[in-house]
Amino acid sequence: MNYNKLAADPTSLVLGIVSLVIILLGCCCGIFAVIALVMSIIGLVLAVKSLNEFDQYPDNFSIQSRKNVYAGKIVCLIGLVLSALFIVIYAVVFVLYQVNFADKVKEIYQEGRERQYQTQDTIYNQSIEDTISQSDSVYIDSVKIE
Repeated sequence: MNYNKLAADPTSLVLGIVSLVIILLGCCCGIFAVIALVMSIIGLVLAVKSLNEFDQYPDNFSIQSRKNVYAGKIVCLIGLVLSALFIVIYAVVFVLYQVNFADKVKEIYQEGRERQYQTQDTIYNQSIEDTISQSDSVYIDSVKIE
């Protein structure tokens, strides 16, 4: 009896666990869901290929290796479903709130421009008011000549 390991024995399980960790820790950022989705797909493909290889030649591989690959397949499936779910949620939120988001960005941009113009106008007006003061005027009172 030969106790060889399957090709995806540690790999599929590691990819599945890492994808779950990425999903759970980075669930508020959409790019992490895409990374986890890719990792889950790669781990799932490796696990399926290894399980097919075990089914063709069961005497060449150990049962423990098959169990590890099967556990990796399950973990990758869970990671795949969760990351796909997060991506769908992000897409729906983006489609529903796209108009509101664009309007909000435009509103913030306009407020910033108005503040900039108000600041420039205020500085300009203050500098004019500073140059026009009553100390510049000449008053002639009465002059006595003897």
